[in-house]
Amino acid sequence: MNCLSLVAGAPRTTGRPMTVAIVGGGGKTSLLFSLASDTSAIGLSALVTTTTRIFDPRDEGRRFDELVLDAGLAAEASRPRPLPSPEAWQRRSVASGRGPVVVAAAGVDGGRLLSVDPARVDDARGWDLVAVEADGARGLPLKAPADHEPVVPAGSGVVIAVIGLDCLGRRLDDTIAFRPALVAKAAGVAEGETIRPQHLAALAASPAGSFKSAPPGSLRVVVLNKLDLVERTVADEAAEVILAVGAADIVVLACLADPDPSRRVVSAIGYRTV
Repeated sequence: MNCLSLVAGAPRTTGRPMTVAIVGGGGKTSLLFSLASDTSAIGLSALVTTTTRIFDPRDEGRRFDELVLDAGLAAEASRPRPLPSPEAWQRRSVASGRGPVVVAAAGVDGGRLLSVDPARVDDARGWDLVAVEADGARGLPLKAPADHEPVVPAGSGVVIAVIGLDCLGRRLDDTIAFRPALVAKAAGVAEGETIRPQHLAALAASPAGSFKSAPPGSLRVVVLNKLDLVERTVADEAAEVILAVGAADIVVLACLADPDPSRRVVSAIGYRTV
């Protein structure tokens, strides 16, 4: 399965893009661009953007067709501008059979793309997929949001929360969690205590946890990443516990860093899988 299988059961609105917001721990940017690439591979268009800050994709060797930097996309812009539409790039992509992948941000500073106003994301038109990185975690496996996080566009039909399986069996501290005190509160685990599958379920289920700010009715997907770093039985247990408490619609076991797109999603379980 490729990463598009994560959003196959999402509700769709005629004439509107499928907007996917990605939150949680490390692996979000890899998933962001994997979704865009898989969309492009079937001839559809993808817009990649962020409501936080992400590393400049030019520095990371990400595949895309165009980078649009426009200060008018920022929330504080004095002259707000809409996100680009895909028409110009679609014409270029016809010959290749791939859809266009365009990255848009409000600028670049210190090697990071600057955030786009979530209202601009909700107004995007013409794209088949709009993929938004809506949270930051400094690459760590676990993340619980602060009061101002995550910045999920109101029109998001899918919210994907990424959790790194490499946190299991390790003690909760700042080597595995971004803001461990917030993770401790949301997951019901003391700082310094060993992380177990039930703690991941609690983190996903908590109103202050993984799906904080998810729009009502959105498809909630937990991606348990880095399957290659743990025993499969442990990963399966974590997935089953998350589903059992009703914390997500779909739980996915993944290796998002796998160079083969068909191997990044290993399995998906849940009542809205297809």
